[in-house]
Amino acid sequence: MRFGNEMSRGGFIINRLVGVACEAIGASPLTKLVPQLKPDEARSVIAALEKADSARVTWEEVRRNEDRFSRYQLRKSFNPITWAMTRWQRWRSMKMAEAKHKRIIAHERLLTAELALRCYQTELGRAPTSLEQLVPRYLQRVPSDPFCGRPMLYRPQGTNWLLYSVGEDGVDAGGQRAGRPVSGTAARGDLFYDSPY
Repeated sequence: MRFGNEMSRGGFIINRLVGVACEAIGASPLTKLVPQLKPDEARSVIAALEKADSARVTWEEVRRNEDRFSRYQLRKSFNPITWAMTRWQRWRSMKMAEAKHKRIIAHERLLTAELALRCYQTELGRAPTSLEQLVPRYLQRVPSDPFCGRPMLYRPQGTNWLLYSVGEDGVDAGGQRAGRPVSGTAARGDLFYDSPY
């Protein structure tokens, strides 16, 4: 997962998309291990995930690199028709790539929070009333949702809980799982730590 992030540093959209794929390859087996991890094992995974998140390549960095390269290409040779066509295609591809970037961040942050919730429940025998109760013992800070900038959504339900991100559409669907995105539109519904990438 760290490799996926680091290979994106200083790169373009294509580098970030390959990085997202590498992060997904690392996160997928980890997601399957969540129910089997003991609290001490989960704590080391949480620490590693939080460290990776704090060193994350930002979308602004990727966009800046892409913009610099585009300006360089325009200075070499300018054709107004090509410029207009590529501008539209670039805008669409940037939007889709940004959604993938945010989606992997959401998955990793949900995975981190899920592990912390399981540690809390194992050690205290109940679910916390809010994610703030996980800080600082289990988490350094409450993970924010990359799609809306607010904390991840958390609802305790007896001894269990509902933890999710608003997803690509930015709308809280009350815990309805997101479906597959239809070409050109954002997937409707919410993301969970075990949602498909």
